[in-house]
This record gives sequence, C-alpha cells and structure tokens, in this order.
Amino acid sequence: MNFSEYIEVSENTGPFVFKDRGSKFYGFAAPFNDLEHFKSLTDNYRSMYPKANHIVSAYRDKPETNQSFSTDDGEPKNSSGPPVLSQIIQHNLFNTAVFVVREFGGTPLGISGLINAYKATANGILIQCEKLKITPSKSYRARVNYGDKKGFVGIIEKHGGKIVTFNYLEVIIIELSIPLINETNFFLELKNNKRYSNLLIYESNRAN
Repeated sequence: MNFSEYIEVSENTGPFVFKDRGSKFYGFAAPFNDLEHFKSLTDNYRSMYPKANHIVSAYRDKPETNQSFSTDDGEPKNSSGPPVLSQIIQHNLFNTAVFVVREFGGTPLGISGLINAYKATANGILIQCEKLKITPSKSYRARVNYGDKKGFVGIIEKHGGKIVTFNYLEVIIIELSIPLINETNFFLELKNNKRYSNLLIYESNRAN
C-alpha cells in the first residue's frame, strides 16, 4: 500500500466488550472526521456510561496529514492511550478513531494488565469493523464548451477521475475529482492537447 490508497473504518461500530477482574472495557470505533466530531463522540460515550471511570481514545488522521493522537484520560501514563493507538497502526488504518470506556471493577490491574486490556479491546473492535479502501483525490471545477464535453470527460475517466456534477449554462460547469496519484499525468495530457491547453480549471471545495 502507498499514498495512492489507504484503509479506514466505514462506520461507527461497537461496543466490543472485554472483562478483566471485574473491570469492563467497552470498545468503539468510528471514522475520524475532525476534532469537533471526535470530541462529540467522547461526550456521547460519557453520557452513555455515567459510571465510567475513564474514556481512553486515540485517532490516526489521513496519511497526507501524518497526524495521530492518544490520551490516557487519567489512567497511568502510557498504559492505555498508546496501546489503543498502536492497534490502529497495527491494523494499518487511517482516518480512524477508537474509544475504550472503562468501568472499574474494584481490583487494580497493574500497568501490564491495563496495557493488555486496552490493547485487547481496541484490537477486538477493529477486527469487527467493516473497512473501506480509499483513493485520495483532489476536487476541481472546469468550464467546458459544449463541443468539448465528450473529449474532456474521456480524459477524466482515462485518469481514474470521477464526475460529480454537470451544470449546463452558457458553458458546461463540471465538478470533478482526480486521484492524486494521476493528477500530474492528467494535467500534462490537457496541456499537450491544443483543444484543452487553455481550459479554465481550478480547485474546488464542492466536488468530492
């Protein structure tokens, strides 16, 4: 696997339940959308489990950002958050968040016991998750003459791109996306084609 594709969990999943000496660990996984969504999920699990002593969480963002995060949420340092994050990495997942809710059962588990419990819970929920293979792409908007539509769409499809929308005005406004791995060759072909060398195309936040 390389930068041209990656795997993420497809939807919110859980709980996976792990028990050890009276303590219960509830594992959840979800796509990582942004920090606000991540925090809202944490708050949701606190509401769902009012007796929880800790809600340990971790995420790994898209590969192009190369960002990850974990928190022990009051457990001994590095006994819980890093083991959860390590499972996301071991499953080779990006754009993925994992939450482990702990209800203390009265018997301390010790550092090794905590590491094992959080690791096992994170691993369990990630095994259960359905996963998607994602091809990173960039979104564009192009203004195309009616007579150029067919040829331009053919070039998009040749380079693995997708049409999001057509808007038929005086010219055709096309929202499209191009896989990042094919982006250079896509623009090189347009540049070398006299019909499209002056095509007005620019990045768009609306296309997906």
